Formats: sequence, structure tokens, C-alpha cells
Amino acid sequence: MKINKVIGYGLTSPTKEDFVYYGYQTTSKNVGIIEVHFDNGIVGYGETYAGVYCIELIEPAVKYLEQFLIGAEDNFNVIIENIPYIGKSGLLRSIYSGIEIAIYDALSKHSNVPFWKYLSSTSKEPQLYASNGSALYTSSQIEQDVKNILDKGYTSYKMRIGVQSKKQDIKRLKVARKYLGDNNLMVDAIMGTNPNKWDLKTAIEWSEILKDFNVYWLEERFSPDEVIKYKFLMEYGIPIAGGEALNQQLEFNTYFEKQLVDTIQPDVTNCGGVIECIRIIEMFKPKNVAMHVWGSQISINANNHIAQACGVKFLEIPMMELEINDYIDQEGPGIGINITEDIKQKYKLKNRVNFKL
Repeated sequence: MKINKVIGYGLTSPTKEDFVYYGYQTTSKNVGIIEVHFDNGIVGYGETYAGVYCIELIEPAVKYLEQFLIGAEDNFNVIIENIPYIGKSGLLRSIYSGIEIAIYDALSKHSNVPFWKYLSSTSKEPQLYASNGSALYTSSQIEQDVKNILDKGYTSYKMRIGVQSKKQDIKRLKVARKYLGDNNLMVDAIMGTNPNKWDLKTAIEWSEILKDFNVYWLEERFSPDEVIKYKFLMEYGIPIAGGEALNQQLEFNTYFEKQLVDTIQPDVTNCGGVIECIRIIEMFKPKNVAMHVWGSQISINANNHIAQACGVKFLEIPMMELEINDYIDQEGPGIGINITEDIKQKYKLKNRVNFKL
């Protein structure tokens, strides 16, 4: 199999219901798609997390990366070594992640096996956790949200804090814990994207508060690059999660060596690709890993197959339901994805406004 074309583009999918993001309401979401075409006619599909933030940059970035991919065959693991260092981090690495998903999707299609089986001879299903609980939700909305996810069979729930007042957030947490009972409650402080950053004093105060709610973890209580603060807060006895924004092993190495988190959250659509993701999971051990997902069915499937192959503990399931997910063909080998020309036309990129608060 030889690569003869790589394509990157954006699609816009309506949400099935109005969805409250961290600081605004939305009726649609952009999705960054990668296609890798091979000389035998097989097309592999991937998704890049860059679609959430900078959809308009995907196409030119893929055109840049394509020059290092055309003609590659057999040993696809070394492709990244041929890319200049500037392409091995940041936005380009996030987009390369989608490319590598597409390559391995095609390889497993060629072998006529599911993606996880191409990677491993054994499979272990991860625990699924429902990810919603907008930071803008009122207490009554949190109550309904928890009831909804329990009705769907979830036993773990993640909610966001850090936008409303401390008093309001505590009230919301009390409601979540009440209706969850003994089920897992994860809390995301969204400090990677929230402009209202916590200082160290505030983070320590929240660590003490959250002990009373028996939270499974506190996620992203600082911006991902605030390593010293991360290390300091580990001393306050509350489980810490993070890592969704990291996208090369060097960054994950820092988190591992300095023991900055109890649970690491790689996302195969952002963390450097399939091989890099597996290395990260092996470094932290599967029981300490929760796959991050905030994309379409492609992202869900790709992260799920990685989780199954590696025996990862948790997989995030976004409660933002995208209309496009119902139309993406989910039959067959690979990650189980096929995007037809009809889908591309139906969900042609309409909204160039990216993530905002």
C-alpha cells in the first residue's frame, strides 16, 4: 500500500438540541476531517482536534504535511521522523494525529479487521463516562442532566465549574452528588480554555471544597503549561486529571516524570497520533488513563478502539449529540467509518467561527 493523496477539510454539523458550551449556546459544531488515499483504492478516515479551534487552518496545514507523506509505503511508523521539527508539535502535530488515524484506519481495512484488532490480539472495553454539565448550567439543569445520563445507563458523570460564583458552583455540586448517589462524579475546572483563570490560592480552596463531594478527579485546574502549580497542588490530596491539550510525548514525559496527575487524558486526535498515543498509555499504565473525546463519531470510534486495544480504564462520551453522527456509515473494518460525497455536501463547512467563551 502506497499513499497517493492526503486531504483535510472541515464540516459543520447541527446539534440535535441547542447545546450550552462553557460560555455560550450553540446549534452546530465544526469537525476537522482527514482522508488518506492509497494506491489500492482504500481510503482511511481520521479526525483532528484542531477542528474544534481553528477549522480554517486544516486544509493548508494538510497540504504542507502531504509532501512528506506522498509515496510512503510499508513502514508508516517512521513518517513522522521525516517531518521537520516545526511539524512535530502544536497545531501541525494535532493535524498529523488525524492523518495517522486515517493511515491506521486504512491498514486495518486492508487487513479486514477492526482497528483495535490490528493493534492488539486482545480487547478490553473501557468504562464510559458522560461528559456534559456545562459550567453555565443552573442547579435545576444539573439535576435534569444527571437524571438523563443515569437513564441512559451511565454510572460516571463529568460537570464543569469555574464560570459562575463559588457559591453557585457549590450548590450545583451538591445537586450533582445528591442525584448521582455513589456513582462517580468528575469535575472539570476548564482552566485550559477558561479566561477566568484560578490562581494557586483559589485552586487550593477548591481542592479542599471538593473533598466533601468525593470527586473522582479534578480536571484542568490550571492551564496545561503551569507545571509548577500542578506539582504544588498534588500535595492537597485530591485526585488530579489532565493532558487533553498536550500533543507530543515530550510534554507527556514532563507530566509523568514530575507526577503531575493521577489520571492522564490523551486524545488520539490531538496527542501525536496512534503510535504516540499507545506509548503514552504504556508510560502511565492503562489503569491511570481516561481517553479524552470532544469530537464527532470518528473521534469517539478512534479513541474507543485505542482504549480497547490498550485496556484503558475510561472513555469520555460527549453528550453533545451531532446530527452528522447518524449519517456517518459505521459498518465494516477499521474504525468503522465511511464518509460519502453526500455527507460532505450535506454538512459542508458553514460556520467558520471556532471555539469561544
